[in-house]
Amino acid sequence: MKGAVFLLAAAAIAPLLQRALHETNSHAATVRGVKQYQQRQYAASAKSFGQARADAPSTVHAFNLGTAQIAAGDRENGAATLASAMVDRTIRPDALFNRGNGALASNAYESAIRDYTEALRIRPGDPSAKRNLEIALARKQAAEQSQTGHDRNPQGAQPQQQQGPRTQGPGQEKDEQARSDTDADALLRSVQQQEQEELRRMKLQRREGKRVGW
Repeated sequence: MKGAVFLLAAAAIAPLLQRALHETNSHAATVRGVKQYQQRQYAASAKSFGQARADAPSTVHAFNLGTAQIAAGDRENGAATLASAMVDRTIRPDALFNRGNGALASNAYESAIRDYTEALRIRPGDPSAKRNLEIALARKQAAEQSQTGHDRNPQGAQPQQQQGPRTQGPGQEKDEQARSDTDADALLRSVQQQEQEELRRMKLQRREGKRVGW
């Protein structure tokens, strides 16, 4: 009877031990991935973060993996991985920002503009997202003007780099500098105004194009 009780107890403890082992392995893989990322060994970093996510799935590990994948040039998979991390509202703005950077690097300006704009709606005072949004809008405009023979090249402006990987547990918010409601409202108005100006310009181009065709 005592032996049976011991076997049942061991069977109950085994999953806990296995889980602890997975979490330990995941932490070690995350630490290794962060170091590799800092050394710009992005492919190796993605592999480490992939192992960490496999051992202990979480939104933080998804964020790290997607960030490393984009940095390694695997932008399509990186974007999909970051999307899975966006269910965590504390990670969503950084994930949008990094996905926007991947889109900007691929000259997918519409996607980049959408991601930066959404990141600013969540975190209006983010200067990096605002700067990169302006760059994406300018490059989109330059690309369109180049097609019509009026090329103005803003390529000299360098976008802000993406947010790096995290070593903290899921759901832990980053400390941020407090910003006034006035500044936040002004920035949102700036983003909305840029969107409206872009729409007006596109409509004007379409009307002008029709007149030329006739």
